[in-house]
Amino acid sequence: MTQQPQGSNDSSKITYFSFWKPEPLPPRDSKFHPVDLQSLGSLNDVTEKLADVPRMALVPKSPWEVDDENPALRFQWQVEEGVILQVRAEQGPPKPGEVLTIGAASAAPKTVFYRLYVQVFEQFGVTLFDEGAHDFLTPKEFREKMAG
Repeated sequence: MTQQPQGSNDSSKITYFSFWKPEPLPPRDSKFHPVDLQSLGSLNDVTEKLADVPRMALVPKSPWEVDDENPALRFQWQVEEGVILQVRAEQGPPKPGEVLTIGAASAAPKTVFYRLYVQVFEQFGVTLFDEGAHDFLTPKEFREKMAG
């Protein structure tokens, strides 16, 4: 049995989600369906709205990170174990400069993450995509999944 060094994170606790606005919302079957992703706004607009979320902080870029043609920002929601959000503007068609998805890596309990989901939903009207379950969830469905 190996022991993790003190202070290291247990990566098995991390869950991955993304926030986006698919039109129409895909049905709950296992088939692929075409969707059109609606813009969440420009990178500046999305940054301003996320900055309004309590306990949300912009994570400064490391000195070794190079600015590329496709700018990305990271935010940390500083609650419990935390959530890291990644926001990237699209480089090319169909919506250059617009943000289509917000990625999330969460070590926070799902009941805590739900609070963030509701806040992001209120700002952008997004649907959550659970990367592990490969499922779209509205805030109501996410809450029901937590309860059941």
